[in-house]
Amino acid sequence: MNRVQRAWQRLLWMLALLALAGCANQPGLPADMQPDAHWQGKLALKVYSEPVQAFSASFDLQGRPARGELTLTSPLGTTLAYLQWDEGTATLSANGKRQRFDSLQALALQATGSDLPVASLFAWLQGREETVPGWQADLSDLPHGRIQARRTEAVRAELKIVLEP
Repeated sequence: MNRVQRAWQRLLWMLALLALAGCANQPGLPADMQPDAHWQGKLALKVYSEPVQAFSASFDLQGRPARGELTLTSPLGTTLAYLQWDEGTATLSANGKRQRFDSLQALALQATGSDLPVASLFAWLQGREETVPGWQADLSDLPHGRIQARRTEAVRAELKIVLEP
């Protein structure tokens, strides 16, 4: 095997290990006691409103549905938004302004213009199928670091996530 083939083989093994690690949970711990998870990559969201809205950014997500933080950055590395949440409160910092919300769901709606299934995103990132009314998630390409989800009811939307190894 030449160097390039060995490098590809190592990369594929690392991706497989990351995919398995992303699915791991500590048995016996309730969801609110699970350790924080961490993901990085790129995301694109297209909302078929009038007019159509499209958004893409690099992201760094840490935490879980009950507590966490998300940083969105531009291709040039500029921080576009910083989201932080805990029980009963969520904060969005963007464009030099800081806004507080009663929930992460309300914050996500304000930040994206779409009612994203935030808690389910964490399940999907961990490779767990979770049914959400009005949404269809495709996790078939998760071993390659890709997730797609579509909102089929109300205002249609498409979410694409590409994870970094």
